Amino acid sequence: MSPARARALARLAGFTLLTGGLLLLWPLGRLLGSRVLRRMRRAWCRGVCGLLGIRLVVEGDPFRACPTLLVPNHVSYLDIPVLGSVVDATFVAKAEVEGWPLLGLLARLGGTMFVRRHWREAKRQRDALAARMATGESFVLFAEGTSSAGLDVLPLKTSLLSVAEPAVLERPVAVQPVLLAWRRLASGEPIDETNADLYAWWGDAALLPHLWRVLHLEGVEVVVRLGEPVLSWSVSSRKILGAELRARLRAGLAEARAALESAERRAVALA
Repeated sequence: MSPARARALARLAGFTLLTGGLLLLWPLGRLLGSRVLRRMRRAWCRGVCGLLGIRLVVEGDPFRACPTLLVPNHVSYLDIPVLGSVVDATFVAKAEVEGWPLLGLLARLGGTMFVRRHWREAKRQRDALAARMATGESFVLFAEGTSSAGLDVLPLKTSLLSVAEPAVLERPVAVQPVLLAWRRLASGEPIDETNADLYAWWGDAALLPHLWRVLHLEGVEVVVRLGEPVLSWSVSSRKILGAELRARLRAGLAEARAALESAERRAVALA
């Protein structure tokens, strides 16, 4: 058996034990309250990252002064454990995820807010999001609406970003951009156009074959950069906000890539 296959099988066994333990303890966590449930969710996310060899480099802090809508770029289903290891917020996901085997169950247990992508539903779902944020809850919204190779940021869909328009809520809320830069493989090889698909799950890639391949890989380094928040009283419109967030995320990706290339040049010069 090859080392990569042995690694994959060991990780699969570890994931089964970790997730099985979570499912067994979840009813007890519900009795103990939401704080315990959030800690259990974060422990599971960190466990998954550890199993898969995902090394996190966290820059900045989640904004906590008021309910916050965190808006990351979207690369893979692996963004969930990555972000869940760093932020204490509820995920917003497309309704189809609720029916996925196991992942749908885990999403439901984690309190995920499921939304349908249809213009007729936009205002109702924005109002539902606003009602929950009014109680103090923060959310993670993948506003691109789909995943990409992680080398650029798609235009953001802004219907739910309207929750930050001043007229929607009486209390202040914030929107915080979160950069996910899948930077380099465990071997040190930078992630670029030639190998981005190893971890990025996008386009027409099938889920299970992609996940099985990920289990074989040694690991990856991911930068999670929490940017400066935008407060709701400074938001003029959701469309302007969406354009600003996208520009900031794209600039962050470019900076992360430039920093890695600069570090490589220095390493070569010192060799």
